[in-house]
Amino acid sequence: MGIRLQDVATAAGVSMSTASKALNDRGDVSESVRRRIAETAESMGYAPRPRSQSSNARKRVVIVFDHFNSPYAATVLNGAIRAAKRSGVDLVNTCIEGDALGHDVLSMAWLREQVKNGVAGLILVTTFLEDSKVRWCRNHELPVVLIDPSAPNGEHTVSIGATNWQGGKQATDHLLVLGHRRIGFVSGPRNSVPAGERLQGFRTAMQEATVPVDESLVAGNNFTPESGREAALKMLHLKNPPTAIFAVSDDVALGVLRAAEELGISIPQSLSVVGFDDAAAASWMSPPLTTVRQPLESMGQIAVERLLALADDPDRFAHPFQLETKLVVRESTARLM
Repeated sequence: MGIRLQDVATAAGVSMSTASKALNDRGDVSESVRRRIAETAESMGYAPRPRSQSSNARKRVVIVFDHFNSPYAATVLNGAIRAAKRSGVDLVNTCIEGDALGHDVLSMAWLREQVKNGVAGLILVTTFLEDSKVRWCRNHELPVVLIDPSAPNGEHTVSIGATNWQGGKQATDHLLVLGHRRIGFVSGPRNSVPAGERLQGFRTAMQEATVPVDESLVAGNNFTPESGREAALKMLHLKNPPTAIFAVSDDVALGVLRAAEELGISIPQSLSVVGFDDAAAASWMSPPLTTVRQPLESMGQIAVERLLALADDPDRFAHPFQLETKLVVRESTARLM
């Protein structure tokens, strides 16, 4: 792609943020530094990536989902739409699932196309972007914000999430207070950051209550209802089944409820179930689901706001944002009889 903004910044002895401000005629840069950066850019043949064609053209933000078939995704998107409207930018959503060959979302060809089209930045929801691609995006002035990243990232990318460890502990503490000791945990993908944090919250609560974790009651590998159903069926067929199950998400909890229904197990009389998310569907499940509420709409809103701030100042943020969770008690949990 030729000379990058990072190359100009390095040659001029300044940060990318300062170089970006100077070349885009923004404040906070002295005239002497601005002139030095401009001369360096000209001597190196730096061509900034395309921006809006006119001052009236609207910025465009792309939000990428790994799939889009859950209340979680819809709620996050709703928050992002609100923030985009408030900020006067266009929001384009796309999905990795079902990619056409040669047009894979998040492939290098796709990323180059976003830069060519002057996209203001990318929001990735529960998806993974390799460190090398994160660096490429940074060097080509394409800011990236992650929501609930599916795997750890070593490039200090800005991420938006909830207090997953605290939420996992809240859910487990609730079941322990109700007298449950045989508590199952239905997890998500092995490398998922939020799923891992919720599992650690579960383990911490059990340890503090001096209740050993039966590893046969820890299962699951996805965020889907089917994963929850399969894991719950295995647990409920054990000689000593759980009296309560904490599911890593509301979608997974839906699968747990289905498994209990298939086996004729009444909820909450014979099995208490807790989810995580509190998307709109949770209160309409049968019975209404006790769950840990994470502010999904706020996560979408903040992601858009932070992305636009990064587009103006690439060095402004380099740390995660965690929003508070809250336990919402409904009718799917009860005291152990």
